[in-house]
Amino acid sequence: MMRKFTTIFALVLFLLMLVGCKQESARQERAPIAVEVMVTDTVSSHLTRTYVGEVEESVAVSLSFPTGGRVERVYVHEGDRVREGQTLVVINSANAQNAYHSAKSSLQQAEDAYNRLKKVYDQGSLAEVKWVEMQTTLEKARSMEQIARKQLEDCTLTATMSGVVGSCNAKAGGSLLPGEPAVTLMDVGSVSVTFHVPESEIGSVGISDPAYVIVPALDNKMLTGKITERSMTASKVSHSYQVKIVFPNPDKSLLPGMVCKVMLDQPDNQGFVVPAKCVQTRPEGLSVWVVKNGRAQRRLLTATEFVANGVLVTSGLHPGDTIVTAGMQKLYSNAEIMIEKKMQ
Repeated sequence: MMRKFTTIFALVLFLLMLVGCKQESARQERAPIAVEVMVTDTVSSHLTRTYVGEVEESVAVSLSFPTGGRVERVYVHEGDRVREGQTLVVINSANAQNAYHSAKSSLQQAEDAYNRLKKVYDQGSLAEVKWVEMQTTLEKARSMEQIARKQLEDCTLTATMSGVVGSCNAKAGGSLLPGEPAVTLMDVGSVSVTFHVPESEIGSVGISDPAYVIVPALDNKMLTGKITERSMTASKVSHSYQVKIVFPNPDKSLLPGMVCKVMLDQPDNQGFVVPAKCVQTRPEGLSVWVVKNGRAQRRLLTATEFVANGVLVTSGLHPGDTIVTAGMQKLYSNAEIMIEKKMQ
Protein backbone atom coordinates (compact mmCIF):
# COMPACT_ATOMS: atom_id res chain seq x y z
CA MET A 1 0.00 0.00 0.00
CA MET A 2 2.79 2.38 0.87
CA ARG A 3 4.45 1.73 -2.47
CA LYS A 4 1.21 2.45 -4.38
CA PHE A 5 0.62 5.65 -2.39
CA THR A 6 4.15 6.84 -3.11
CA THR A 7 3.72 6.13 -6.82
CA ILE A 8 0.44 8.06 -7.03
CA PHE A 9 1.85 11.02 -5.12
CA ALA A 10 4.84 11.20 -7.42
CA LEU A 11 2.61 11.05 -10.47
CA VAL A 12 0.38 13.88 -9.21
CA LEU A 13 3.41 15.99 -8.36
CA PHE A 14 4.80 15.43 -11.83
CA LEU A 15 1.56 16.48 -13.47
CA LEU A 16 1.38 19.67 -11.39
CA MET A 17 4.91 20.57 -12.31
CA LEU A 18 4.12 19.94 -15.95
CA VAL A 19 1.04 22.19 -15.90
CA GLY A 20 2.96 24.96 -14.08
CA CYS A 21 5.74 24.82 -16.64
CA LYS A 22 3.24 25.06 -19.48
CA GLN A 23 1.53 28.09 -17.86
CA GLU A 24 4.87 29.75 -17.24
CA SER A 25 5.88 29.00 -20.81
CA ALA A 26 2.58 30.48 -22.05
CA ARG A 27 3.12 33.65 -20.02
CA GLN A 28 6.63 33.95 -21.32
CA GLU A 29 5.39 33.50 -24.86
CA ARG A 30 2.87 36.41 -24.59
CA ALA A 31 3.87 39.14 -27.01
CA PRO A 32 4.11 42.78 -25.80
CA ILE A 33 0.92 44.80 -26.37
CA ALA A 34 1.27 47.64 -28.86
CA VAL A 35 -0.10 50.97 -27.63
CA GLU A 36 0.07 54.68 -28.32
CA VAL A 37 1.14 56.97 -25.51
CA MET A 38 1.57 60.61 -24.56
CA VAL A 39 3.68 62.37 -21.94
CA THR A 40 1.86 64.58 -19.43
CA ASP A 41 2.73 68.22 -18.98
CA THR A 42 1.24 70.79 -16.61
CA VAL A 43 -1.18 73.19 -18.25
CA SER A 44 -3.47 76.03 -17.17
CA SER A 45 -7.06 75.71 -18.38
CA HIS A 46 -9.14 78.81 -19.11
CA LEU A 47 -12.84 77.98 -19.14
CA THR A 48 -15.70 80.20 -20.29
CA ARG A 49 -19.21 79.07 -19.51
CA THR A 50 -22.07 80.23 -21.74
CA TYR A 51 -25.72 80.70 -20.77
CA VAL A 52 -28.89 81.92 -22.50
CA GLY A 53 -30.29 85.13 -21.03
CA GLU A 54 -33.21 87.46 -21.60
CA VAL A 55 -33.46 91.23 -21.35
CA GLU A 56 -35.98 92.45 -18.78
CA GLU A 57 -37.19 95.91 -17.80
CA SER A 58 -35.97 97.33 -14.52
CA VAL A 59 -39.50 98.31 -13.38
CA ALA A 60 -42.92 97.21 -14.65
CA VAL A 61 -46.17 98.66 -13.27
CA SER A 62 -49.68 97.39 -14.10
CA LEU A 63 -52.33 100.14 -13.98
CA SER A 64 -56.02 99.37 -13.52
CA PHE A 65 -59.37 100.97 -12.57
CA PRO A 66 -60.60 100.35 -9.01
CA THR A 67 -64.26 100.31 -10.07
CA GLY A 68 -64.15 99.08 -13.67
CA GLY A 69 -66.59 100.10 -16.38
CA ARG A 70 -66.99 100.69 -20.12
CA VAL A 71 -63.95 102.14 -21.90
CA GLU A 72 -64.67 105.41 -23.69
CA ARG A 73 -61.24 106.58 -24.89
CA VAL A 74 -57.76 105.08 -25.18
CA TYR A 75 -54.94 107.55 -25.73
CA VAL A 76 -51.90 105.23 -25.95
CA HIS A 77 -50.72 102.11 -27.76
CA GLU A 78 -48.05 99.52 -27.09
CA GLY A 79 -44.57 100.98 -27.48
CA ASP A 80 -45.60 104.60 -26.85
CA ARG A 81 -43.42 106.66 -24.53
CA VAL A 82 -45.39 108.49 -21.86
CA ARG A 83 -44.59 110.96 -19.10
CA GLU A 84 -45.72 110.92 -15.50
CA GLY A 85 -49.28 112.25 -15.10
CA GLN A 86 -50.24 111.77 -18.75
CA THR A 87 -53.80 110.53 -19.40
CA LEU A 88 -53.86 106.97 -20.73
CA VAL A 89 -57.44 105.61 -20.65
CA VAL A 90 -60.85 107.02 -19.71
CA ILE A 91 -63.91 104.96 -18.75
CA ASN A 92 -67.55 106.04 -18.58
CA SER A 93 -68.00 108.40 -15.63
CA ALA A 94 -71.75 109.15 -15.73
CA ASN A 95 -72.56 107.32 -12.51
CA ALA A 96 -69.50 108.69 -10.74
CA GLN A 97 -70.34 112.21 -11.93
CA ASN A 98 -73.89 111.98 -10.59
CA ALA A 99 -72.67 110.56 -7.29
CA TYR A 100 -70.21 113.43 -6.98
CA HIS A 101 -72.84 116.09 -7.69
CA SER A 102 -75.12 114.55 -5.06
CA ALA A 103 -72.34 114.43 -2.47
CA LYS A 104 -71.28 117.98 -3.29
CA SER A 105 -74.83 119.25 -2.87
CA SER A 106 -75.13 117.49 0.47
CA LEU A 107 -71.87 119.08 1.58
CA GLN A 108 -73.05 122.56 0.55
CA GLN A 109 -76.29 122.01 2.45
CA ALA A 110 -74.39 120.84 5.54
CA GLU A 111 -72.01 123.81 5.39
CA ASP A 112 -74.92 126.25 5.10
CA ALA A 113 -76.69 124.67 8.09
CA TYR A 114 -73.46 124.72 10.05
CA ASN A 115 -72.87 128.43 9.42
CA ARG A 116 -76.48 129.29 10.48
CA LEU A 117 -76.40 127.20 13.65
CA LYS A 118 -72.96 128.50 14.61
CA LYS A 119 -74.38 131.98 15.07
CA VAL A 120 -77.13 130.58 17.28
CA TYR A 121 -74.62 128.46 19.22
CA ASP A 122 -72.32 131.46 19.75
CA GLN A 123 -75.29 133.36 21.24
CA GLY A 124 -75.88 130.47 23.67
CA SER A 125 -79.31 129.68 22.30
CA LEU A 126 -78.48 126.17 20.96
CA ALA A 127 -78.15 123.06 23.05
CA GLU A 128 -74.70 121.46 23.12
CA VAL A 129 -76.05 118.14 21.85
CA LYS A 130 -77.54 119.82 18.78
CA TRP A 131 -74.25 121.56 18.02
CA VAL A 132 -72.28 118.29 18.23
CA GLU A 133 -74.84 116.64 15.97
CA MET A 134 -74.38 119.44 13.43
CA GLN A 135 -70.60 119.07 13.49
CA THR A 136 -70.91 115.32 12.92
CA THR A 137 -73.28 115.84 9.97
CA LEU A 138 -70.82 118.27 8.38
CA GLU A 139 -67.89 115.84 8.73
CA LYS A 140 -69.93 113.04 7.17
CA ALA A 141 -70.85 115.29 4.25
CA ARG A 142 -67.21 116.22 3.70
CA SER A 143 -66.14 112.57 3.77
CA MET A 144 -68.83 111.54 1.28
CA GLU A 145 -67.82 114.38 -1.03
CA GLN A 146 -64.16 113.30 -0.92
CA ILE A 147 -65.10 109.67 -1.66
CA ALA A 148 -67.29 110.70 -4.59
CA ARG A 149 -64.57 112.99 -5.97
CA LYS A 150 -61.99 110.19 -5.76
CA GLN A 151 -64.33 107.79 -7.60
CA LEU A 152 -64.79 110.39 -10.32
CA GLU A 153 -61.03 110.90 -10.62
CA ASP A 154 -60.52 107.13 -10.82
CA CYS A 155 -62.47 107.09 -14.09
CA THR A 156 -59.36 108.59 -15.71
CA LEU A 157 -56.21 106.44 -15.74
CA THR A 158 -52.96 108.43 -15.66
CA ALA A 159 -49.31 107.37 -15.82
CA THR A 160 -47.71 106.97 -12.41
CA MET A 161 -44.21 107.27 -13.91
CA SER A 162 -42.46 108.06 -17.15
CA GLY A 163 -41.74 105.05 -19.32
CA VAL A 164 -42.86 102.91 -22.24
CA VAL A 165 -46.23 101.25 -22.68
CA GLY A 166 -45.51 97.54 -22.57
CA SER A 167 -49.07 96.35 -23.08
CA CYS A 168 -52.51 97.95 -23.44
CA ASN A 169 -55.51 95.72 -22.80
CA ALA A 170 -58.07 98.54 -22.87
CA LYS A 171 -60.15 98.77 -26.05
CA ALA A 172 -62.56 101.59 -26.78
CA GLY A 173 -66.13 100.31 -26.37
CA GLY A 174 -65.03 97.32 -24.31
CA SER A 175 -65.39 96.79 -20.59
CA LEU A 176 -62.85 96.36 -17.83
CA LEU A 177 -63.41 94.60 -14.52
CA PRO A 178 -62.32 96.20 -11.25
CA GLY A 179 -58.59 95.64 -10.84
CA GLU A 180 -58.13 94.23 -14.36
CA PRO A 181 -54.81 95.50 -15.83
CA ALA A 182 -55.53 98.12 -18.47
CA VAL A 183 -52.02 99.40 -19.24
CA THR A 184 -48.56 98.15 -18.24
CA LEU A 185 -45.79 100.74 -18.01
CA MET A 186 -42.12 99.78 -18.15
CA ASP A 187 -38.99 101.72 -17.23
CA VAL A 188 -36.29 100.82 -19.77
CA GLY A 189 -33.81 103.52 -18.76
CA SER A 190 -31.88 100.60 -17.31
CA VAL A 191 -32.46 96.92 -18.03
CA SER A 192 -31.37 93.65 -16.52
CA VAL A 193 -30.21 90.50 -18.27
CA THR A 194 -31.56 87.45 -16.46
CA PHE A 195 -30.23 83.92 -16.89
CA HIS A 196 -30.24 80.65 -14.95
CA VAL A 197 -27.19 78.76 -13.68
CA PRO A 198 -27.37 75.02 -12.80
CA GLU A 199 -26.82 74.13 -9.16
CA SER A 200 -23.62 72.29 -10.09
CA GLU A 201 -22.09 75.58 -11.34
CA ILE A 202 -23.62 78.22 -9.06
CA GLY A 203 -20.79 77.83 -6.56
CA SER A 204 -18.38 79.47 -9.00
CA VAL A 205 -20.66 82.47 -9.66
CA GLY A 206 -20.45 85.40 -7.26
CA ILE A 207 -21.68 88.96 -6.94
CA SER A 208 -19.51 91.47 -8.90
CA ASP A 209 -18.04 88.74 -11.13
CA PRO A 210 -17.38 90.08 -14.65
CA ALA A 211 -19.73 89.01 -17.41
CA TYR A 212 -20.01 89.50 -21.15
CA VAL A 213 -23.34 89.68 -22.97
CA ILE A 214 -23.87 89.38 -26.73
CA VAL A 215 -27.22 90.57 -28.15
CA PRO A 216 -27.89 89.01 -31.59
CA ALA A 217 -30.86 91.33 -32.22
CA LEU A 218 -28.48 94.33 -32.14
CA ASP A 219 -25.93 92.95 -34.64
CA ASN A 220 -24.18 90.90 -31.92
CA LYS A 221 -23.55 93.94 -29.78
CA MET A 222 -21.31 93.06 -26.82
CA LEU A 223 -21.92 94.48 -23.37
CA THR A 224 -19.59 94.25 -20.39
CA GLY A 225 -20.94 94.26 -16.87
CA LYS A 226 -20.87 92.64 -13.46
CA ILE A 227 -23.27 90.30 -11.72
CA THR A 228 -25.53 92.34 -9.47
CA GLU A 229 -27.95 89.73 -8.11
CA ARG A 230 -27.93 85.98 -7.43
CA SER A 231 -30.99 84.21 -6.05
CA MET A 232 -30.65 82.19 -2.86
CA THR A 233 -33.24 79.54 -3.75
CA ALA A 234 -33.26 77.17 -6.70
CA SER A 235 -36.11 76.51 -9.08
CA LYS A 236 -37.96 73.35 -8.02
CA VAL A 237 -38.42 72.41 -11.67
CA SER A 238 -35.02 73.06 -13.27
CA HIS A 239 -32.84 73.09 -10.10
CA SER A 240 -31.14 76.25 -11.29
CA TYR A 241 -30.52 79.66 -9.76
CA GLN A 242 -31.51 83.00 -11.28
CA VAL A 243 -28.70 85.50 -11.86
CA LYS A 244 -29.05 89.13 -13.02
CA ILE A 245 -26.80 91.71 -14.62
CA VAL A 246 -27.97 95.34 -14.76
CA PHE A 247 -27.02 97.56 -17.72
CA PRO A 248 -27.75 101.25 -18.33
CA ASN A 249 -29.89 101.77 -21.41
CA PRO A 250 -29.76 105.49 -22.25
CA ASP A 251 -30.57 105.04 -25.94
CA LYS A 252 -33.41 102.55 -25.19
CA SER A 253 -31.95 100.10 -27.71
CA LEU A 254 -32.20 97.14 -25.36
CA LEU A 255 -35.83 96.05 -25.31
CA PRO A 256 -37.50 93.59 -22.93
CA GLY A 257 -37.71 90.08 -24.34
CA MET A 258 -34.50 90.19 -26.38
CA VAL A 259 -32.59 86.90 -26.17
CA CYS A 260 -28.86 87.16 -25.55
CA LYS A 261 -25.79 85.06 -24.83
CA VAL A 262 -24.11 85.44 -21.43
CA MET A 263 -20.48 84.40 -20.94
CA LEU A 264 -18.78 84.02 -17.57
CA ASP A 265 -15.04 83.46 -17.19
CA GLN A 266 -14.05 80.81 -14.67
CA PRO A 267 -10.80 80.85 -12.63
CA ASP A 268 -7.78 79.18 -14.19
CA ASN A 269 -7.12 75.61 -13.01
CA GLN A 270 -3.71 73.92 -12.94
CA GLY A 271 -3.51 70.27 -13.95
CA PHE A 272 -2.92 67.81 -16.77
CA VAL A 273 -5.07 67.56 -19.87
CA VAL A 274 -5.51 64.00 -21.14
CA PRO A 275 -7.74 62.78 -23.99
CA ALA A 276 -11.20 61.85 -22.78
CA LYS A 277 -11.06 58.52 -24.62
CA CYS A 278 -8.26 57.18 -22.42
CA VAL A 279 -10.07 57.88 -19.13
CA GLN A 280 -11.89 54.79 -17.89
CA THR A 281 -14.60 54.57 -15.25
CA ARG A 282 -14.03 51.97 -12.54
CA PRO A 283 -16.02 51.17 -9.37
CA GLU A 284 -13.29 52.85 -7.36
CA GLY A 285 -13.26 55.94 -9.63
CA LEU A 286 -11.68 57.31 -12.82
CA SER A 287 -8.41 55.82 -14.01
CA VAL A 288 -5.88 55.72 -16.86
CA TRP A 289 -3.15 53.29 -17.85
CA VAL A 290 0.39 54.48 -17.16
CA VAL A 291 3.56 52.93 -18.60
CA LYS A 292 6.18 52.25 -15.91
CA ASN A 293 9.41 50.41 -16.74
CA GLY A 294 7.82 48.99 -19.88
CA ARG A 295 4.80 47.62 -17.96
CA ALA A 296 1.18 48.78 -17.69
CA GLN A 297 -0.07 50.13 -14.38
CA ARG A 298 -3.56 51.42 -13.60
CA ARG A 299 -3.55 54.88 -12.02
CA LEU A 300 -6.58 56.41 -10.22
CA LEU A 301 -7.09 60.12 -10.78
CA THR A 302 -9.37 63.09 -10.10
CA ALA A 303 -10.81 65.05 -13.04
CA THR A 304 -12.54 68.41 -12.53
CA GLU A 305 -14.00 69.38 -15.91
CA PHE A 306 -13.96 68.97 -19.67
CA VAL A 307 -11.80 71.39 -21.63
CA ALA A 308 -11.30 72.01 -25.32
CA ASN A 309 -8.92 69.08 -25.96
CA GLY A 310 -9.76 66.58 -23.25
CA VAL A 311 -10.27 66.22 -19.51
CA LEU A 312 -8.50 68.35 -16.90
CA VAL A 313 -6.91 66.09 -14.27
CA THR A 314 -5.96 67.77 -10.98
CA SER A 315 -4.60 64.80 -9.02
CA GLY A 316 -3.27 61.30 -9.67
CA LEU A 317 -0.72 62.20 -12.37
CA HIS A 318 2.74 63.71 -12.32
CA PRO A 319 4.77 65.66 -14.88
CA GLY A 320 6.45 63.27 -17.29
CA ASP A 321 4.03 60.36 -16.78
CA THR A 322 3.50 58.25 -19.90
CA ILE A 323 -0.23 57.79 -20.52
CA VAL A 324 -1.69 55.15 -22.82
CA THR A 325 -3.96 56.90 -25.32
CA ALA A 326 -4.79 53.99 -27.66
CA GLY A 327 -4.85 50.22 -27.21
CA MET A 328 -5.85 50.31 -23.54
CA GLN A 329 -8.71 47.85 -24.16
CA LYS A 330 -6.21 44.93 -24.27
CA LEU A 331 -4.21 45.95 -21.23
CA TYR A 332 -4.05 44.20 -17.87
CA SER A 333 -2.00 44.86 -14.79
CA ASN A 334 1.77 44.54 -15.36
CA ALA A 335 1.30 43.80 -19.08
CA GLU A 336 4.40 44.30 -21.21
CA ILE A 337 4.12 47.35 -23.43
CA MET A 338 5.41 48.06 -26.91
CA ILE A 339 5.10 51.76 -27.79
CA GLU A 340 4.06 52.30 -31.40
CA LYS A 341 3.54 56.04 -31.28
CA LYS A 342 4.44 58.68 -28.74
CA MET A 343 2.80 62.09 -28.64
CA GLN A 344 4.14 65.06 -26.71
